[in-house]
Amino acid sequence: MKATIDSLENVKTAEEAERSLHEYLALLADIKNSGVDSQVSLKLTHMGLALSMDLARKNTEKIVQKAAELGNFVRIDMEGSAFTQATIDVFHGLREKYPNVGVAIQSALRRSEDDARRIAASGGSIRLVKGAYKEPPSIAFADKKDVDRSFERIMKELLITPTRPAIATHDEKLINEAQRFAEEKGVPKGSFDFEMLLGIKRTLQKRLSVEGYTVRVYVPYGRDWLPYTLRRLRERKENVWFVLKNILD
Repeated sequence: MKATIDSLENVKTAEEAERSLHEYLALLADIKNSGVDSQVSLKLTHMGLALSMDLARKNTEKIVQKAAELGNFVRIDMEGSAFTQATIDVFHGLREKYPNVGVAIQSALRRSEDDARRIAASGGSIRLVKGAYKEPPSIAFADKKDVDRSFERIMKELLITPTRPAIATHDEKLINEAQRFAEEKGVPKGSFDFEMLLGIKRTLQKRLSVEGYTVRVYVPYGRDWLPYTLRRLRERKENVWFVLKNILD
């Protein structure tokens, strides 16, 4: 079992974005020095995206460049729909220069199948998530079944690409289908990752690891954890039930 570490920051100023930048640079050095097998994950708003796309791009490039020097990988998280296109644009710009950067895509958004195809066709690595943001039905699937169907379609397309996708879900039906499909298509276990949150579905995480799959545990940390958590719970009340239901499993 491996890790993906994400520093939580509540960024409202350029100075706070600078602080977040230096936190990640220090984090990358700590990972290298400790020898743990961990990537890093970041949100562009923590790099200043809500203030300036150029600021976020410059800060993120410094992190990706440092990660490349240290032999590490950076995953750009996907946030609410207000930032979807900007996140993809920043990712593509960085991917032209650095192979060690990937991005997350949310199956809840109607546009995501097309986005995923374009990103994978360019060689980009995707972390596929369902999406925890409450979005209008004009741009997102309102029914969970449709979100799951979208996830399964995108997941299968990604699994047969050489882009090392990350299947980020705790949904055992989808995980079982990923295993079945990969075996059917001859996709090696070591060519993709399963990603799950720290403390959620621990029994499942261990089982997949024992079976030979790569499991990355998503580890968020930071002094701004409380406002981050409360904001995510306000955005989508289903998140509360999800945590309560799965944290003891």
